[in-house]
Amino acid sequence: MYWTKASFFCLFGVCVLSARNAAAQDNSPYSRFGLGELSRSQNAVNLGMGGVAQAYADAQSVNFLNPASYAHLQLVTFDVGLNGGVRRLNNGENNSRAGFGTLSYLQLGLPLGKKWGMNIGLRPMSRVSYNIAEGEQKIFFPDANPDTVNVIHQYEGSGGVYQAYIGSGIGFGGFSVGVNFGYLFGNVNNSTKELYPVASTILPSRHNRRTSYGSFFYSLGVQQTIDLSKDLELSIGASGSFEQKLTARRETMRETLFYDPSSDEYDTQDTVEYRKGVNGDIIYPQQLGGGIMLTKLDKFAIGADFNTSQWSKYRNYGAPDSTQNSWKLSVGGQFIPNAQSFTGYWNKVTYRLGGFYGKDYIKLGNKSMNEMGFSIGAGFPIRRIMPAFNQFSMINAAFEVGTRGDVNIALKETYYKLTLGFTLSDRWFIKTKYD
Repeated sequence: MYWTKASFFCLFGVCVLSARNAAAQDNSPYSRFGLGELSRSQNAVNLGMGGVAQAYADAQSVNFLNPASYAHLQLVTFDVGLNGGVRRLNNGENNSRAGFGTLSYLQLGLPLGKKWGMNIGLRPMSRVSYNIAEGEQKIFFPDANPDTVNVIHQYEGSGGVYQAYIGSGIGFGGFSVGVNFGYLFGNVNNSTKELYPVASTILPSRHNRRTSYGSFFYSLGVQQTIDLSKDLELSIGASGSFEQKLTARRETMRETLFYDPSSDEYDTQDTVEYRKGVNGDIIYPQQLGGGIMLTKLDKFAIGADFNTSQWSKYRNYGAPDSTQNSWKLSVGGQFIPNAQSFTGYWNKVTYRLGGFYGKDYIKLGNKSMNEMGFSIGAGFPIRRIMPAFNQFSMINAAFEVGTRGDVNIALKETYYKLTLGFTLSDRWFIKTKYD
């Protein structure tokens, strides 16, 4: 099978449009807190291994999590990731399901020299998508004629935060160091409604808040590779960033509503208050992680990562949120039956397996939430590098099953997610030689 660059980008465009349409169906109540539902920083290769990525580096795989890995790039690599799946919510009495889909990452890895590489990319950092309703009985006019009214509190949120970045990694012997630097941007909309019975004389109301993000960010990484034998090596990696102050701009609106029976919707009756352009700071906490990986060339790799974040120090316009310090342990690996085989396609497929466990960064009340899951994955080569060929294409797939939360705290969230990574690598800047 032969893929041109044009066909690759046509496929990418179709997939992005499909993902954007699917994202509108999602409902993740926990995305109401902090910056929302945080996106995984790993690509499809590492997600298939449970998220192990700190010590991982490859000649034609772009590992955003640790920019020191860019030093190992040997091919110009386009890497596009998409994910989609189903989320199931359970509060102990009722269940609900919602589909989701989005762009995972878009990256261009460039080898600039021996042990020197660069990456240009775009990826979502967090996503907000929730719609929650809660009932309550309120008593009005307690001193005169008490009246008990059923009130519905409806909480809705949408939007997300993205990262556009450029990174570089350079190696010195078996040691490499790298940095990602970029711009964080996006909008998050939060809405709270108080809805009363249509026959009630009390007007329903809505409070809207729109926060626009725009700030620079960075992350650092290091890796060390130790040769244990001719084809066996041990890699150690670490990456992270210190506490960063992000700038934001917020506008708020409070309004009364009326019910329109023709559309079965609530529309604006009157604007009570409007505040535009209030500047503020978001404290983005320190992120640190480290890992180790044992690799046998063209045969197997197995590793483990440990990542921590100080989300207890997160502040949104000076106010804390339902967040806590979090951690995650990931283990996983990959295996290739026979990478050098000229017959038997499945001998050249890379098979992956992994799992993770940790404490989520969301904290409700005084109770912590755990998260756990496992993944399986595979890398399907489309075209092998041969002396007469300069291209190498691969489709990497990772299927994850994970849970977070508990019905005794609020609700249990279970998700089933498929991530597809389309990788097109090529040898550029090759000088033409004539005999």
